[in-house]
Amino acid sequence: MAEDEVRCAFCDKHTPHKRGFTAQMADGRIALCGRDCAAKYFGQEVADRFEQDLEKQIERAARRRIVHRTIEGVPATLALLSRDVVEMEERALRAVGALHDEFRATPLPTRLAENGDLEITETKRRWIEREDENGQIRRVPIDDTRVVLRVAAASVLRNGPTTKRRFKAARSELEMLAGVKTLDGWSDQVIDRMAQKRAAIVTDIQNGVRFINLCRRFFTPDNIGALSDYFQSGKNHVERVRLQSSKGGSELVVTGKPYSFIDYDMSAGERSRRYRLPNFNDLPSEEMLLAALRDG
Repeated sequence: MAEDEVRCAFCDKHTPHKRGFTAQMADGRIALCGRDCAAKYFGQEVADRFEQDLEKQIERAARRRIVHRTIEGVPATLALLSRDVVEMEERALRAVGALHDEFRATPLPTRLAENGDLEITETKRRWIEREDENGQIRRVPIDDTRVVLRVAAASVLRNGPTTKRRFKAARSELEMLAGVKTLDGWSDQVIDRMAQKRAAIVTDIQNGVRFINLCRRFFTPDNIGALSDYFQSGKNHVERVRLQSSKGGSELVVTGKPYSFIDYDMSAGERSRRYRLPNFNDLPSEEMLLAALRDG
């Protein structure tokens, strides 16, 4: 496959082609043959086999190029996917994990909207008069449904204590690649495994960014207040959750009911656990994190 069109040596008009093959003539000369002329002069079966071989060569070259770019981009990606970013994810997961079981245990009719928000609805029936097909006036019921409580990005609470640390996993894989300097001597099998590893790194970074973006929407004072109202409506161990300011930023405070599983915090004078939250705005964008690993 050529970047620019080259002329076929076999057809009368020497038609330009981008896809074709090299052929050795009887006198030893090398000539270019377009894909259509290959079927005409060498048979369809031979042309198809050559075409399949060409596709495999193109795919191997593309994978090798992607892996090479990945290796080159490791230092820049590691600099952005810093240990601070890994710690951001860890602290966010600890805070989310503190609410995970309580969220699942609250027995209320709920649903998650497409954007991941939790919505509790209330339906009230009212009656109106409407004319039927016979011209008679009849009273018919109309059900009005409204959202009485909404918790933004509540889908983040699906993440429990065993949730995979995406940024940590991606950084660990990148650190193992940091010592690779060349692809010389690498077999196609090794290149394939490296391509799969790169895809896993990219997926982990993308999922990590999505999680932090959900946390950015979720951990706001008003939203946590709505979550606290939600917990108070069900049977669980939590009496109240809130955000409060601290020297390092914000922290999530989870207060348990008397004699609950939550430890009593003597210094705070209440049955509370505290979880220091990171500054979610410190996370580089997904575009920045993946810029050095892109295919092109």
